Amino acid sequence: MNAPILLIHGFPLDRRTWAAQAAALSASRRVLSPDLPGFGAAPADPAIRSMDDYARWLVGELDRQSVDRVSAAGHSMGGYVLLALHRVAPERLAGMALVSTRAAADGDDARQAREAVAQRAEREGAGFLAESMPAKLYGSTPTLAALDALRSIIRGASSAGTAAAARAMATRPDSRPQLPGIRVPTVVVAGRKDGVVPPSESEAMAAAIPGARLVWAERSGHLPMLEEPELVSESLASLP
Repeated sequence: MNAPILLIHGFPLDRRTWAAQAAALSASRRVLSPDLPGFGAAPADPAIRSMDDYARWLVGELDRQSVDRVSAAGHSMGGYVLLALHRVAPERLAGMALVSTRAAADGDDARQAREAVAQRAEREGAGFLAESMPAKLYGSTPTLAALDALRSIIRGASSAGTAAAARAMATRPDSRPQLPGIRVPTVVVAGRKDGVVPPSESEAMAAAIPGARLVWAERSGHLPMLEEPELVSESLASLP
């Protein structure tokens, strides 16, 4: 029996971005797909200030649902949270999927940009991200329906949750030193046309994790679970 699978969404998104994978995987295993605090239906949590805090929150969710070990997939910011989960509670992981994410910390310019996002979110909410982000995340021209769906998800993010997540991403540690210590089956899924995480970073991350498998989503940008859902579902299904 495979372990339950935990799907961790990215920023400033929610669990709906994993809908196709949740549906595909639920036929064979238990699927846990929570909204992180401040996103989707989940209220913001003022105690969360770091990626490790998100990881500890997820451990609490697993405990509340009487789940011991999971295979976990993290998209973008969700990948940062997954690497934090590996730091704070590696015994809870049976397998990992790092999707459109990176291990390196932010540089100075990126940290400043995230602080600007946090401050603007506090002033006016996350709506401005719904206008500027979606089209940049796709590998090819998305349909109007796809854009509208993504905008709706982003508009659902709370001001406090958006600001907290931006600051937590800005202050996250460099996770590259921990990659050689990952000892569970791992798959790295990368969009060949990703404009957020360069393909070279995905290649380097996969090479640093012992036995990791690198899966290219050839037509995708930063959202392979939306652009090539079957490929991503198959990749996650390979986890124990």
